[in-house]
Amino acid sequence: MIEAVLGIHARDYEPVEVRSVPPTRTDDDAGGGVELGRLLAVATLTPAQAALLVTDTVDQLELAHTRGHHPIRLRGDAVMVSEDGQLTIDCVKTAGSWDEVRDATAGLLRRIVTNCRNEALEERVNAAIAESSDLVGLARRVRYAAATEFDETEVGRKRSQIAALVSVVKGHARPVDGTAERADVPRVTEERTFVPNRRRPPAGTVWHRKKRRLPRRRTVIALVAIIALVGLAWVAPAAWSELNRGWHTLLDPVDSSMDDRIDPVSPPPPVPEAAPEAGVPGPVDTGLPANAGPITQVAASFANGPCEPGRSCTVRVDVGLDPAANIGAVTWNLTVYDRCTGVTLPGGAITLPVPAGSPEAYGIGSVDMPPGSALAVAAVTTVPAAAASEPVYVPTENAACVPGGSRDGG
Repeated sequence: MIEAVLGIHARDYEPVEVRSVPPTRTDDDAGGGVELGRLLAVATLTPAQAALLVTDTVDQLELAHTRGHHPIRLRGDAVMVSEDGQLTIDCVKTAGSWDEVRDATAGLLRRIVTNCRNEALEERVNAAIAESSDLVGLARRVRYAAATEFDETEVGRKRSQIAALVSVVKGHARPVDGTAERADVPRVTEERTFVPNRRRPPAGTVWHRKKRRLPRRRTVIALVAIIALVGLAWVAPAAWSELNRGWHTLLDPVDSSMDDRIDPVSPPPPVPEAAPEAGVPGPVDTGLPANAGPITQVAASFANGPCEPGRSCTVRVDVGLDPAANIGAVTWNLTVYDRCTGVTLPGGAITLPVPAGSPEAYGIGSVDMPPGSALAVAAVTTVPAAAASEPVYVPTENAACVPGGSRDGG
């Protein structure tokens, strides 16, 4: 930037009052200088410098308006910046009214404020342009918008800064604010080999700079790499030992240091004989009807829950009777059946008195169950007639005839 070459601060803000001094320049004051477009192409103005130039612009337009002129040509050598740092406008070609030059004037003001890259100043000038309908209102509003960027006491210094920029653009440097002229200031040639117009990084002392932290991605990658190295160092000795043993085994299979004897092996255990298949228990045939004579039915049920082989079993017996028959008493016994061998074990007889006209009689008896894997119990009546109940099974389900049982085969 030209400001960097001349040592001019790029952001020199000073709050100021609105200018009240009437414009004093005319279009004949141009003298030597450079075109405004050429200056803006190679230099970035500070907000204060841009504010002075837009103030010069409305001063020149307002002065020409008082003389009856409306400059219509606001580009090229018609708009110059003199060696004293002031903007002048050529009024040779004029328009008939302000409306004809309104757009050209707005474009010129926007070119100047856009160059300084100050959004606040640019917004204020754009608002002044949009709210103005005539030149007088535009000049008043633009002066007010630009007045906050410079102080009247600093106008001379700002003008000298602009003049220094003009001198550099023309090809020779001049001192700024009384400082000595620098020998290494680049000279601008006709081929326009200007310094690139781009932002400079913010300057600051070392203690103002923040310590930059490593990106999170790099930190994670570094941690993963450290963990991988630690794991590799942990497993490397064992892996190397196994690899070395395998390598020696392939290259020197008769290594004397290795024991090539085979340990004796005990004979395999004998294969157990297949267990014989369990038989299916047969049905129980009591050989007696369910009812006979005055006995209408006989039923047997466990009195204290299911019974088990080898233990005493308590059974309830219910006998249905014909009420018209005068029986007097009923005699019955509990008979045990082995469903695998077919052996029948009758129990002791039990006699129950029956009241006259009673339709039923019931009693509870016990019988010792022999060992066996599939047994059954039935109630058998002998007086007044021979009849039998349906058998109840021990066990009640999943019964099977196991070979080698205590009563298998008789």
